[in-house]
This record gives sequence, structure tokens and C-alpha cells, in this order.
Amino acid sequence: MHRALLIDDILHIILHNVKSSTVDLRNLALTCTALSAPALNMLWCLPQDTWEVGEHNVIKMLREPQLAEWERVRMNASRTRRIVRNRSHTFFRFPRLRGPGLQRLFRLMPPALLFPNLRALNFDALPEVGSNFVLLRQFFSPRLEELSFNVPPDVTMHEVEQLFDALRAEAAGLRQLSIKANHGTSALHCTLPQSVGKLPKLNRLVIDRIDTRSIVQNITNIQHTRCLQTLTLTLCKTSRDVEGQPSGNTPLELRTLKHLFLVGTNLRQCVFLLFQVTTPYLSTIDISYHIPATPMEITAFITCLSMSCQTFAFLENISVVDDSLYRTWQHPDSYGPLPSYIFRPLLEFRRLSTVNFVAVGNNCLDDGFIEDAGVAWPDILELRFISAKPVPSEVTFTAMLSLASRCRSLHSLHLAFDATHLPTLPHAPDGNREVWRAQTALRELHVGHSKVSEAAHVHFFLAMVFPNLADFAWYDSLNPSDITVWQEIVRLWKQEVNLRATAPNRAVSLPDFLLESLSEAEDGVGEHGNLLQGL
Repeated sequence: MHRALLIDDILHIILHNVKSSTVDLRNLALTCTALSAPALNMLWCLPQDTWEVGEHNVIKMLREPQLAEWERVRMNASRTRRIVRNRSHTFFRFPRLRGPGLQRLFRLMPPALLFPNLRALNFDALPEVGSNFVLLRQFFSPRLEELSFNVPPDVTMHEVEQLFDALRAEAAGLRQLSIKANHGTSALHCTLPQSVGKLPKLNRLVIDRIDTRSIVQNITNIQHTRCLQTLTLTLCKTSRDVEGQPSGNTPLELRTLKHLFLVGTNLRQCVFLLFQVTTPYLSTIDISYHIPATPMEITAFITCLSMSCQTFAFLENISVVDDSLYRTWQHPDSYGPLPSYIFRPLLEFRRLSTVNFVAVGNNCLDDGFIEDAGVAWPDILELRFISAKPVPSEVTFTAMLSLASRCRSLHSLHLAFDATHLPTLPHAPDGNREVWRAQTALRELHVGHSKVSEAAHVHFFLAMVFPNLADFAWYDSLNPSDITVWQEIVRLWKQEVNLRATAPNRAVSLPDFLLESLSEAEDGVGEHGNLLQGL
């Protein structure tokens, strides 16, 4: 047998991959002596007469196992690295030990002894004991790196402080911490103790269902963390007098923070938080909410972001999503127009690679903004301006082609534009007109509610400028006549792409529609031979 199979961790992974079949596990146990003992431990953790599988695949204890029989459980449990919630539908096929059996096991063998190598714990994955703070503390060890637990609704502030004091003393190696209020209960209104900011290796913190009335104090207490890079907050609805208003104090600095994820009832809560902090090294900000925001609130968010990031040097990803889009037709007037000037402060962030504004309002962008975006974000990878409702677009097909061909790394674009007219070709340095350079990175193009006509010859330019385009889409809510035109464009585009792929070296002549356009624009076509270079 290969020496690699003598390593406990590798052997443990192999056994877990076959444990769903008792036959396979038995055959593996018969393979050799090196595999038999650990396979038998997993196959028969406890003698068959000590337990039975009852309703819903729940294990019932028939008698108290002897100490020697419990030893098999301890040997197998000692290999456990992660106790997490299994959301796979196959999870319910396997027998599970629930509350009474777990409590009996933990009374006999404390969790720290049973799981000495535990690295990750989701306390909610232990049925019927997940609200026992005393038991939770027994899992703490210097090796624990990830911890997730719920705060019961009847917990006292003193109990929370004791828990975090224990974390600092007994689980100093903790890197990821997730704290949630019990589902269906009120928001987590307690203030995290200062000790949470003194966990020396904490780099990711998740706080779910937190009341904005306590958010300022909580940020105050976590700003002293030395390694915190990712912060995720789910903010619950509170009174309007604290939403979106600055505190008047010096902003708190989260100096090491790189990734900020906010989930709010409305955008005002997120703006309120941004007023409280500065994040000089922030790389990613991701926001979602489910009550429509006004143009004033969106303007305030972008302004706060500019103030919070200050140097503009590190922000790379911006994503803002209004999850209430499904309510659009019930409240058609809830979304206001968003002119280009609202988004212009974002052009100061020159390192952006992802910009997503999904249903935050009705985008009224123009060619000037699109042209400037192409200059400001040359390394952009994903760009999505998705309106909440169908609105006429002031962005022309010409500007869209210019943006996408200038941004050589852009692979996903979602933008509505007016494709009812033939695009205006760019000028070469010598003054002659030329076609756009081929942009091979673009794979996904969603035209949203773009207006289109056959006169624009969209299929020709898409095939010419984006030879690797693979995913092409529009909204089903488009006018049926527009959908018909787009369907024909896709057919012609695929035909053009296939023709270019099968005969890449064929002699290419300018299409008649393009020759006629140039003739009308410049009174002759003989001087435009450089057009052929791009075809």
C-alpha cells in the first residue's frame, strides 16, 4: 500500500467518500490491515444493539454503551475537522444523532476531548443543543479557526461578554466568526464586548440581524482588530431618525478592512453605516436591500463611499442590488430616474474591475458618461447598469461599441442602448474612418430593454468587434416587435460568426450598407481602405 494512505487525514477523506455505502465501506475494511481498523470504526461506531434508526432517520439509543464501546466513537471523532450544516438533500438519507443522544455523549466525553482536532464549528448543526451557551464554550480550543452560532432571544449581555472573554482566552486562533440572532426573533440589539476586537487573528466577521441602534458601538469595539479584512452585516429596520444621518463624531477607521458586505431593509441604513466609518483600503463593497431607494439616497450612498474610501486607490468591486425588483409592477412609481451625473463620482475609482447597479432605479445614462467610463475603467471585467423599469436609453450603439472595444478585459456587459441607427465609425489618427478593434474578452452581452432596428446592422458589428461572444440575452418584457428583431439579429450574428470561423482568410469586401453610409457622410469611399484591416 502506498505510504500516502498511512497519513490519517488522507485516509479519513477516503473513508468519508465511501461511507454512504455500507457495502463499499465493508469491502474497503477487508482490503488490508491498515484500512480495516479505521473503516470498522466508521462502519460500527457503536454496537448494533445499542441503537436503532427511528422516524426521520433519527438515531435512538437503546442502552447505555460501555466505556470500551464509546472509545470507538472517540477514535473516529478525533479525526473530525469540521462540524458544519449540511444543506445537501442527501443529508437526510443518513442516520442522525439528535439532542438526547448528543447530551449523553457530551456528558461522558466533553467536546474538547471528543474533537481535539476541530477547526470549524457551526453550532447550529448540532440539533437541539445549539442554544446551550455552556456547551458551546466546551468546544473552544486554540485550534478552532471558524465559529458560527446563534444568540438566543433571552440571552443577557453578561452572558455574551463571558462568551467573548472565553473566546479570547481559549480560542485565540479564531479567524472567522459568525454571530446570528435566532430566526424569527427580534434583531440582535446587544453590543459586542471590546474583547471581540482583541481576537489576534480574526480576519472575517459576520453579524446577522443587527439593530442599527447598536451598530456604532459595535463598530467602535471591532475597529481595534488587527487583521479584520471581511465584514458582513445584516441590518434590521429601525426608526427613521437614525437612518442615513451622520453622527457628528469623527468617523471610525477600519484600517485593515478590504471587503464590506451589507444587507439592509433599505439603502438608508447602509448610508448611515458608511457615515460612521472610513475604510482606506477597501477593495469590495457589496450592498443589497429590499425597499426601493430614491435618487437622493443613491446619491448619498455614492457620496459617502467617496468620503469613506478617501484615496480612491484600492476600490475594485462595487455591487448594489435592489432585491425588491419583483414588486416593480405593484409600485411602478417607486423608482426615480438616475441621470449620469449621479454616477460620475465613481469615475474617480480608477482600479474598478466590477461595477454592478441592479434595479436601484431607472438609469438615464448618456454617451458622455459611457465614453468617460471607458477611459476611467480600462481594466473593467464586469459592467452592469440594469434599470428597474423599461426606460428609453440615451446611450447610442456607437458609445456601447466604443466602451466595449476600449476595455480590453471586459467579459460581461449589461447595458441598454439605442441601436436604431447605423453606428458612427471612429476616426484613425490620420483622420480616416476605421472600424473598432476586435475585443476578444467579451463573452456575455445583455441588452436589457434596448431599442433596435434592422437599419443598424447590429449583427455585423457584433460579429466583427466581439468574435468570442457566447451569451446573448434581452428581457422578455421587451416590445414583441423588438424581440422579433433581436431574434433575427442573433440568427444573422451566428451566421456571420460561423462564416468568419470557417473561412478566416477569405477576401473581405466592405458591406454595401457601410459603403453607402461612408459615401453619404464623406462624399466618396476611395480613401477609406484602412477599414479592411479590421474585417
